[in-house]
Amino acid sequence: MRPILVTAALLLAAAATPVSAAGLDCPASLTVQAQPDAPGGWSPYPGRDSHGFAGVSIVEGDRAAQMASAAPATLAPDREVRRGRSLLQVWEFAGPRRETVFVVCRYRDTQATLAADLPRSIRRCTLTLETDIRGAVLEEPKTPPRLDCR
Repeated sequence: MRPILVTAALLLAAAATPVSAAGLDCPASLTVQAQPDAPGGWSPYPGRDSHGFAGVSIVEGDRAAQMASAAPATLAPDREVRRGRSLLQVWEFAGPRRETVFVVCRYRDTQATLAADLPRSIRRCTLTLETDIRGAVLEEPKTPPRLDCR
C-alpha cells in the first residue's frame, strides 16, 4: 500500500470553542483533503476528513525550517499545575526573544497542522487540558484544550 498525501484544505468554524492565543485562534476542527498515491492499474479518488482539535505545541526558531524538520525545537512547559480534572501547562517568555516563537495547532488522527507566529509582546502562555480522575490527559476531552497567551 502506498502512502496517502495529506494537505490542509479547509478550516471549519465548529460549534466547540476555538483555542485563542493573543488573537490567534486554533479552529476547533480541521478538514483535510487526502489524495491517494495510486499504484499501477488503480484510479485514485480523493477524500475529505474532519479532525477535532487535539492541542498545541509551542516551537522556537524559523517556522519554515522547523516545520520541515523531523524534530522541531518544541519548547517544554516551564511548569505544570494540576487543578481538579485539569492540567495547566505554562510557558514563560521573559525578556526579549532572539528567535521567533510560534504556535502549532494539532488535530486528532492527522499529521496536518496549522501554525502562526506568537507576537513578541506575549510573556506567558497557559494551556489547559482536561484529565481523567488519575490525572492522565484525555485524548478526546468533552471540552477542547484552551490556550491563553498574554
